[in-house]
This record gives sequence, C-alpha cells and structure tokens, in this order.
Amino acid sequence: MKIKVQFIPRNTWQDVEIHQGSTVSDLLRSIKLRPDAFIVLRKTTPIPIDEVLTHDEELHVLQVASGG
Repeated sequence: MKIKVQFIPRNTWQDVEIHQGSTVSDLLRSIKLRPDAFIVLRKTTPIPIDEVLTHDEELHVLQVASGG
C-alpha cells in the first residue's frame, strides 16, 4: 500500500510503499528513521507508533529536537 509522507520542517514529500497492516513504527523503519526521534501526525493529531496505517494516507513526520 502507498503512504504519502511530508517531512517537517523541510516541507518535502515522499511516497512510501509498505505492506498492508504496517504500523507507524514499520513506516519509520522503512524510510530509515528511528521511531524514538520522530513524531508522526495525521493532519494535526499525533498517532502512536503501534497504530496500523491504511492505504493512501497522508502523514506528517516531525523530528523531535532537544538539547541544551
């Protein structure tokens, strides 16, 4: 199935092919991102890493930044 992903703040889009029944964690691993370093949003709502995704979703991936 196809998922459209927007990377914030770069404002770039990528189409990602994943298997039916894949989770947010599976999606992040498939694009080589660590699940603990990113928040995935459906519109403006954060979704958990164990959420099962559906075909043709548009998701936003926001990198978590911290530091001192």
